[in-house]
Amino acid sequence: MKNIFFCMMMKTIHSISFLLVVSLLLFPAGAAGDSDYIITGHNTARKISIRASSRNSINHGVVKVMDANRETCWISDGSAGPQWITVDFGSKRLITSIVVCPGKKDNYPTISYFKLQFLNSSWFDYATVQTRRPGAFGYTSKGRMEIDLAGMDASTFRIFIPADAMIRGFASIAEIEIYMGASKLAFFDDRLKGICLPIQNGYLPASDYSYPNAPRAYRGGRHSGIDFYNYHTEDSYDPVQLTETTPVFAADKGVVIRADHDYESIDIKEWRRRSAYYQTHPATYMRNAFGGREVWIDHRNGVVTTYNHLSSIDPEIKPGRRVSRGKKIGTAGNSGLAGEAEGKLYGIHLHFEIWIDGNYLGYGMSMQDVRKYYQWIVLNAR
Repeated sequence: MKNIFFCMMMKTIHSISFLLVVSLLLFPAGAAGDSDYIITGHNTARKISIRASSRNSINHGVVKVMDANRETCWISDGSAGPQWITVDFGSKRLITSIVVCPGKKDNYPTISYFKLQFLNSSWFDYATVQTRRPGAFGYTSKGRMEIDLAGMDASTFRIFIPADAMIRGFASIAEIEIYMGASKLAFFDDRLKGICLPIQNGYLPASDYSYPNAPRAYRGGRHSGIDFYNYHTEDSYDPVQLTETTPVFAADKGVVIRADHDYESIDIKEWRRRSAYYQTHPATYMRNAFGGREVWIDHRNGVVTTYNHLSSIDPEIKPGRRVSRGKKIGTAGNSGLAGEAEGKLYGIHLHFEIWIDGNYLGYGMSMQDVRKYYQWIVLNAR
């Protein structure tokens, strides 16, 4: 027993001695030092499953009940029998109230009542909610119904619409909101709701390479934005390639904080030298590098957008200038890229970044989730 204790004590002494040596190497006598780290960004990412008994069309899918837009609705397929929407958090969640906003089909109400059910080995009715109230000229539909749960731990609930509750054979829900106290569960950041696309009628790219988090070998980093290469005209949905004259617009109102009117291009030899260097060295200063001619806009709500590779910037777009949503700020281009360095026009596109609370949109997300987020932005673009 003494031998075991002696061995353990000697190992501890050796470990302490090693740490002292390391400390002396890192922080010599008379020097003070400390190190630590912090984690920034949203650290509560969570996937929530939403399922419906049916859907009327792809434009009326179940995701419409969680898109923070009461103008869009989930609509059932018109089949006989009850319909429902299930929300599954995957694990326990604190909920104090649930708000349900009934939807419409062809501008007509679709349900007269519904049941809020929770899962506890089997479904049980928590509340039956009437969606219509009597009025002077018959019934009128309620636009918003809040069910007070008085504080509940739950992982799964559903909105159940019995067959006799459906009007004209359909069921529709416009929105389901989930609250914990005064805080509403947010699936997408409402600050980005209604943001306009920087390219009019722009198409989201098909390739993963053009989305955030895609690797960028030529500069040893990762993509932090989305690349727009194509748009469509008002007369056709055929994709049209961006050119150096394609206008670029401010995604939302804000204040310009950067506008590179003094940008100077480099030749291909220098471009290759920088590319080779940054492939193996972390970038510490890259004001005018691969982003080319840039404009940044602070939207004064924790959101900043950037517009890269521009071929031109409108003269009135200067730091401190206020701009409105949809204001033309310049034209697309290939500045900062190999094409410009060679004096050619290939590679023209708009690299567009959305930064929220200090991180680019998509940071830490899977590609599937990044695409879903940008699709939500497009669907809610004004």
